[in-house]
Amino acid sequence: MVDLKNKIAILGLGYIGLPFTVALANVGFKLIGVDRDTERIDILNRGDVPFYEPGLKETLEKNKDKITFTTNSSFAIQNADTIFVTVGTPVNKDGTPDYSQIDSAMELIGMNLKKGQLIIIKPTVFVGTTEDHIVPRLESLSGMKAGVDFYLSFCPERTIEGLALHEIYTLPKIIGGINEESSLRTAKIMEKLGGGIRIVSSPKVAEMCKLVDNLYRANNIAFANEIGLVCEKIGISSSEVVSAVNNSYSRTKIFSPGLGADGPCLSKDPYIFRHAALKHGVKTHVIDGSIQQNKESTMRIADMVKEHILKNNFDKRNLAIIGLAFKGFPETDDLRGSPAQKILDSLREEGIHFDSIKLYDPLVKNFSNHQISNSITDALQDSNIILFLTNHPKIMNLDIKDIHDKIRKPSFVIDAWGNLKMDSVPEGIKYFRIGEGKV
Repeated sequence: MVDLKNKIAILGLGYIGLPFTVALANVGFKLIGVDRDTERIDILNRGDVPFYEPGLKETLEKNKDKITFTTNSSFAIQNADTIFVTVGTPVNKDGTPDYSQIDSAMELIGMNLKKGQLIIIKPTVFVGTTEDHIVPRLESLSGMKAGVDFYLSFCPERTIEGLALHEIYTLPKIIGGINEESSLRTAKIMEKLGGGIRIVSSPKVAEMCKLVDNLYRANNIAFANEIGLVCEKIGISSSEVVSAVNNSYSRTKIFSPGLGADGPCLSKDPYIFRHAALKHGVKTHVIDGSIQQNKESTMRIADMVKEHILKNNFDKRNLAIIGLAFKGFPETDDLRGSPAQKILDSLREEGIHFDSIKLYDPLVKNFSNHQISNSITDALQDSNIILFLTNHPKIMNLDIKDIHDKIRKPSFVIDAWGNLKMDSVPEGIKYFRIGEGKV
């Protein structure tokens, strides 16, 4: 039986930490949720949530009496039996892991560590981090012995935003403890969430599993986009190719060509893997190509806009960007690694100016202090450079006839995900569909 009296502290209440907190509360645990963002804590203490995630607010409301939200990390650590670390692990500009957040968490834990506590690391890290970086740090700060006086494991979070709560309950949990006791203690907590348990031989194996999960998707995205580029040049439909192949061979599952592997995870985890490989003298030819292909797949949109502007004499340059989050489905309002932001930044750096910029996303409420249009119709009105950048269900399968009268002509439309349906391209519109080319 799982001891539901085990009080759990969660350090970091972002897109991973907060859903995980309310999920643990929902299965009976008492939680202390910690975040240094005072505004976020105020929002949570009011019973609201700081970002969109299906079911999150309802689950929080149902379990609010089981959770204490605070900015006081020392209080949380000192009053917990188990501590989950769910802070971010970004990469530096040179592609090396930035451990500032995780080091800060370790310092707080090490200075407040109690005998018998269990620490569980969840963010993506460089392979070897748990044993070679975290263990010495905690032992030095606490004066205790890992695996004897306290317990430690790596248990990666593998959920996707937009389905986080569903996947927390249903995905198998991979656990790599520094010793058997650490793994077993972690498993007793994680099994309460459901989905099954997979204990691996070490934290290094679990750390690699997390990277491999994301690398598989990032590489598939890069491969799909390369297929799309070749199909564009040949003059055939990549969507037809991918559909035919995927539905003809059970062994094959290719993604749809679109933009690169953007967002907070897929854009950085290949760098973390590469850093680990190079440390051990292994060249990463496949990963290097994937990183480059994914970067170019998104940034070529900015190049296409720039080229079109320089080749055409516009009396007005009115830009509309439809789809602002880093992905559209499963839906999220997360702007980290947003392709829309990358493309806008690139155009500005190239000195491309617009008379107006209109933005729309079904979920995003704030985008770099730009005003967000209330509807897709408002965003398209009088726009003549139009970018569809996500596959959010509410901006898919739009009939080009319905927007033809609203946009300014001549216009240039880039469609990254097949957002528009049409029998033919109306006069006055230059239309480019990713993976298909000029239509």
